[in-house]
Amino acid sequence: MVCLALALSMALLSCSTQKQIAHQTTIVVFGTLVDIVIYHDQGKELSAQAAVQQVEQQFHQFHQQWHAWEQGGIVSKINQAIKEQKPIEVANSVKQFILKSQTLTEQSQGLFDPGIGQLVALWGFHADEWLGPPPKNQLIHHWLASQPSLLDVYFQGHVLHSHNPNVQLDFGGNAKGLAIDMALASLLKSGIQNAIVSIGGDMKAIGAKNNQPWSVGIQDPKNPTHLFASIQLQDQESIVTSGTYQRYFEWQGQRYTHILNPKTGYPAQSFASVTVLHPDAITADAAATAILIAGPKNWLAIAQSMGINYVFGVDNQGQIFQTEAITHRINLLKTETASTRK
Repeated sequence: MVCLALALSMALLSCSTQKQIAHQTTIVVFGTLVDIVIYHDQGKELSAQAAVQQVEQQFHQFHQQWHAWEQGGIVSKINQAIKEQKPIEVANSVKQFILKSQTLTEQSQGLFDPGIGQLVALWGFHADEWLGPPPKNQLIHHWLASQPSLLDVYFQGHVLHSHNPNVQLDFGGNAKGLAIDMALASLLKSGIQNAIVSIGGDMKAIGAKNNQPWSVGIQDPKNPTHLFASIQLQDQESIVTSGTYQRYFEWQGQRYTHILNPKTGYPAQSFASVTVLHPDAITADAAATAILIAGPKNWLAIAQSMGINYVFGVDNQGQIFQTEAITHRINLLKTETASTRK
């Protein structure tokens, strides 16, 4: 879903000449690569290693609990309870995340909606490898008729209920943001003041890299091995890119992205990528998805509705759509036709 490239480059290899030492760890979790980079004073290497190991353990626990089709996890248990129309008690942290996600669903005018897990399964996107074919139109229309949404979920205390038995939760659109926020909170608690965490390219930074902003690159949708632009992250800023070019499937010559429009039941097609900059990683994650689905005609309205000031989008023809605010932050590395929206 997210495609960003860390532009740390050779700085990590020459860290011995810097004021601080770089500690970089790459792990595989959430079905993608997770990069954790910490800058620390000399003599703090063991503390940095311990902090990273703790985050890694948290990530594996998080994946098991929040993966939509991981048996025994909290999302799987909630989905089973909803399907059987039974109430289920959840932890306060789970309740608060769902409530926040509901707010994001409302702000996105329903374009970001973690209640569409049944539609995701209908398309076969829960599988590690998509086998096809695409679902028949009547199956999609049948799903649309019931209009399952996260907004159908409600709480009585910490007991979760749903008005609609067809609601199935899938937080693929913003769970990485939650994981990133949790990881950085853990690092801060461990005394780490300068770090950046990237999950499949979704990232957030704390502090700085030797008193300099963290520099990251945005991939070119037409050529993902090259960078389209670069941007500098300040302390407590997150950046997320949602793209249709990273994970897609082809059937009989037609390409299908994994990002589904809850309003139509079909994959989004207009934008190739959308990058969002925001202090909150959960919000950035959800907004990037919603704005990508909105497309060139409606992207700005959705961004404003969600309170997003920094947006950088590229459509399938290579045209740029960006807010005025981000033009002062972004450095274009590739010249294309730019369309700036205030």
